[in-house]
Amino acid sequence: MHTAQCHMPQRQVVLPNEPTSARAARQFLQQASCPEHMARVLDDAQLLVSELVGNAIRYGLPPIEVAVRCVGEACLEVRVRDTGVDPPVAVRQAAPDAEGGRGLQLVDLLSSAWGTEADSFGKTVWFRLDM
Repeated sequence: MHTAQCHMPQRQVVLPNEPTSARAARQFLQQASCPEHMARVLDDAQLLVSELVGNAIRYGLPPIEVAVRCVGEACLEVRVRDTGVDPPVAVRQAAPDAEGGRGLQLVDLLSSAWGTEADSFGKTVWFRLDM
């Protein structure tokens, strides 16, 4: 498997607390990702960032910040930050007929790693996708 060394610096965008922000986050990833990652993991990254931005809109507080960077040779990292202090609810099993509750399940299933970080100004939920 070919892995190219990527040196893309972190890029970020601040989004409003609006339903259209998930779409804006997907567009940001398409524009900000390096060509190597765009070709290999962009679809998964866009799906997962939509879920995390949706969670930030529903459960967090503005502003919402989305950051993307390349990590090492073969990993794309996406971070979604809001100023809410409540940590995300752990991965749970949603009822088959539930309209929501699967966001972190998707993150857990598709990412190579993910986690949360809290500080006195809010929280960040991040995920990594290996090429």
